[in-house]
Amino acid sequence: MKRCSIIFHSVSGNCYIIATAFQEALQAEGLDARLYRVEDSDLHIWANKLEIANDYYEEILALPIANSETLLKSDLIILGSPTYFANVSAEMKSFMDSSSIYFDDGKLTGKYFSCFTSCSLIEGGGTLCLQNMIHYAQHMGLIHIPLGRQVNHIDEKQPVSGILHCSGEESHIRPSDKLGKALDFYAAILADTVKKD
Repeated sequence: MKRCSIIFHSVSGNCYIIATAFQEALQAEGLDARLYRVEDSDLHIWANKLEIANDYYEEILALPIANSETLLKSDLIILGSPTYFANVSAEMKSFMDSSSIYFDDGKLTGKYFSCFTSCSLIEGGGTLCLQNMIHYAQHMGLIHIPLGRQVNHIDEKQPVSGILHCSGEESHIRPSDKLGKALDFYAAILADTVKKD
């Protein structure tokens, strides 16, 4: 069975919700989809400052922390990060940087890749965050599988490159059923591509 590693960073819980829904959709498509979080030594601080950060705090902490070895064992790598200033979070960037040990020898070359993000506003740089993750993937030799425009009949606001969730200025808008249908659609595309290989 092909293995998919969903590696994410989540503070308010929105990326966690997307990651778990993605996992369920990919498992339904016959992939061995596993959840991992990136290291975040400040998560407890955010939980004390933001009430919404407590909704999934314990569930997030219970997940294993991804490392560079996680990438080697994966056929499909999915990264998920909140959007901060049109880029990934510092924690996700640190994880991405840690995989640079595989850059010269190309150990990740040929593995499949996709990504998702949660941002405050549609104009908040979410598409740029997705592009930054894709740029990383291309440098590492990963093969990006885009969502494509076909998803327009489900959610016309989804970009071609990956899944985008708008959480509102206080991150209180949770992912919707419509986003769930877009994830199901994307999972079918990803599974079909990975299983053919």
